[in-house]
Amino acid sequence: MKSKVLLRKIDSYHLDSIEVFVRESINLLENSYQLFSTGKKILLKPNLLRGFASEKCVTTHPILIEAVCRVLKDLGVSQIDLSDSPAIGSLPSVARKAGYSDLLKRYGVRIVPLSNPVPLISEENIAHLKIAGNIREYDSIINLPKFKSHCQMTLTLSIKNLFGLVIGKRKPVLHCLVKNDKLTFGKMLIDIAKHVAPSLTIIDGIHAMQGNGPINGTPYPLRLLAAGKDMTALDRVMAEIVNVPFDKLYTLEAAKIKNYGQWDLRKIDCGEFSNLDTLKVSDFKLAKFPVDISFNPFRLVKSVIKQFYVVGVKEKLTG
Repeated sequence: MKSKVLLRKIDSYHLDSIEVFVRESINLLENSYQLFSTGKKILLKPNLLRGFASEKCVTTHPILIEAVCRVLKDLGVSQIDLSDSPAIGSLPSVARKAGYSDLLKRYGVRIVPLSNPVPLISEENIAHLKIAGNIREYDSIINLPKFKSHCQMTLTLSIKNLFGLVIGKRKPVLHCLVKNDKLTFGKMLIDIAKHVAPSLTIIDGIHAMQGNGPINGTPYPLRLLAAGKDMTALDRVMAEIVNVPFDKLYTLEAAKIKNYGQWDLRKIDCGEFSNLDTLKVSDFKLAKFPVDISFNPFRLVKSVIKQFYVVGVKEKLTG
């Protein structure tokens, strides 16, 4: 059976149009009414890397989050929480800057910090790999990545987004522990994805980021939403649309090696867009100067100091 990927051309962040897409995405799932029903607790995992306004395309757009909340509330979901582990800044502050403040007022969404890091045994035997244990308090996880170029991993899409469930400064440490082997890092991401196993992934590619992502790139009007359960299939399709070769997206190469999800385009059902040529773009720019996966130790120390200053001083002064 082919993996299903739902694609939709959408020019702008229009709430009603995105809500229709979210409903169709949930209907893709065979057991959707059991997953998202009365009494269920759902965790939303957007990309909240840093505290930027939505037009910078660093974070998942708040309108997509709102559309998901609307649909879940209509289905009777009793509790919707949202979490991530920002690189710099506290989660509440980053979420506020990204435009998520109204979610609490309108839908009762809780911004919940990740907690209780638990060891995750990796087939690559990567030391100190731990992810948030509190994600197991939820009945389902919805993965909501932002489509972005990435100076280390080429693109950050469905699978890469779940790396945000590693808490705080453990992330750059893990970057260093893989000894600058991007394929090994990709395999670690696959192990995380297997463990987290989100029920649904919806990629925000309406306004994507190109260039020197995941922070310093520029907006790109890709005008696409994509959804499905198979994250490998999703990432494969989206990489094809922006003409990124299979062997340049290390998470896909790792997924093929570890037999995780569907990487073969011939075995992916994209519905009305069976011919992806109608969606392909030729001018999407990747990072001009790709960088190593490992962080310079001085950069890591600088990041720790900056996080201490932003959370411990700057956020308190600005309220």
